[in-house]
Amino acid sequence: MKKIIILMGVPGSGKGTQAKKIAKKYNYGHISTGDLLRALDNNQSADPEDKKKLAEMKAGRLVADDLIYKLAFREMDGYLDAGRGVVLDGAIRNVEQAKKYQEYFVGKKLKDEVLAIEVALSDGSSYNRLTKRKVCPVCGFILPYSPENELKMDCPECNAKLIVRADDNPETIKKRIIEQGNQAIKPILDYYAGLGLLFKVDGEPAIKEVEREIERVIDNQELVISDE
Repeated sequence: MKKIIILMGVPGSGKGTQAKKIAKKYNYGHISTGDLLRALDNNQSADPEDKKKLAEMKAGRLVADDLIYKLAFREMDGYLDAGRGVVLDGAIRNVEQAKKYQEYFVGKKLKDEVLAIEVALSDGSSYNRLTKRKVCPVCGFILPYSPENELKMDCPECNAKLIVRADDNPETIKKRIIEQGNQAIKPILDYYAGLGLLFKVDGEPAIKEVEREIERVIDNQELVISDE
């Protein structure tokens, strides 16, 4: 089993939900850029320069890549030094970042320990899921849309009432799909396919079925993708 698992997919594909399931089942560290930035925001003793870059991001500017690398690589160092693997959840947003992460893996002598998995979903399904998903205003838990989740109203983590986020509106979601949808992530997928590291599972079925397919890939490295 590979020590580095990279999950990719369009918004709403369920990669965050699946990353948490992988981390729990295999005792891997779960690394999400969003979680790292939120932890930095809440850390009063953090590096002032890092806090400044984060403040610029919150003001509407892009996050500096060097800040992302610093946070993610430090987090990975901790897990790997403890003998644990890691699952990256939507941490790589462009090809340049993918190359930088690959340099890190090569430097850690983990070049042959990388497995990239696309949770494939159409842009249309992405739109439908994002407009119907629910979140917890207390703990931040995201309940992805699925037929079995449609009637659920209570957070499974803290029992607070779930809501639909204000920014999960049609116009905002259309913009997200332009910026992070299938056309946007294709160059990243092509990069990993070129390295022979990319596998694909269908993200359209129910969560449990997708989970089983991802486990098949992790355990057996089946279903290698080649769209060329």
